Amino acid sequence: MSTVVLKKAFQSVFINPRYVIVSALITLFIFFIFILVNNFSTFVTLLDLNSPPTLFVEVITNGAANILDSSGISLFASVIVVSILSGITISMIIYKWRMTKSFGGKKNFAGFGGIFGGAVSSGCSACSATLVSILGVAGGLSIFPLKGLEISLPSIGILVVSMYFISKGLVESDRCRI
Repeated sequence: MSTVVLKKAFQSVFINPRYVIVSALITLFIFFIFILVNNFSTFVTLLDLNSPPTLFVEVITNGAANILDSSGISLFASVIVVSILSGITISMIIYKWRMTKSFGGKKNFAGFGGIFGGAVSSGCSACSATLVSILGVAGGLSIFPLKGLEISLPSIGILVVSMYFISKGLVESDRCRI
């Protein structure tokens, strides 16, 4: 039943090229935010120096390579998966809001929790320490043996569950309730 619900919702949302584009742009934006979080001081310095856009692209590329080198393929892949799922989830929330004029409450809010969890675990232990300190974890991700996958994997799970509930809401909103 769950794959049927997801398939129906995906067909209704992503048949419109606008939502495919929105999803791709949000995915790229979320991935950029993950890179920005891990290289914030570098981006601030580039802004202060009025650097050319090509240098920003280099910093983004190097930032992604640094995450891959320092954290490994599994965490880097989880960053990509969280970015993609975030783009899809937010596109579906936008579609649902435009169709029903309702945000969807806690079910949609859970997706944003998954996105935040993905951001927290998006890079090396030292890089994400500042973001994790917001939650009161002084040592950052260095306390975790899997370098942040302990947070990233549940984030992916939260995003998938959120996507399912959004899909279920979309499919059910098309039904006539008596």
